[in-house]
Amino acid sequence: MLERFFEMHDPMPRAFTGTQYRSAIFYHNDAQAETAAAVAGRQASSQAKHTSIEPAGPFYRAEEYHQRFLAKQTGRWAASPSR
Repeated sequence: MLERFFEMHDPMPRAFTGTQYRSAIFYHNDAQAETAAAVAGRQASSQAKHTSIEPAGPFYRAEEYHQRFLAKQTGRWAASPSR
């Protein structure tokens, strides 16, 4: 799954700043952290360089208007079939 993440993921443009826009992988245990670091280390892409690996903290569900965001969009951000 991590390899697929790095194939598909495009970190947010640098114009977006702040922690809410960062690219990150969150882990729950040492094995997950080690696996994420190993897979990221094998990537030559900028995605790996701009993706932090951090311990998972509390999860807060976003407001309702953020849910199913792509499904609610038209035009440029319209949902497309998975690759």
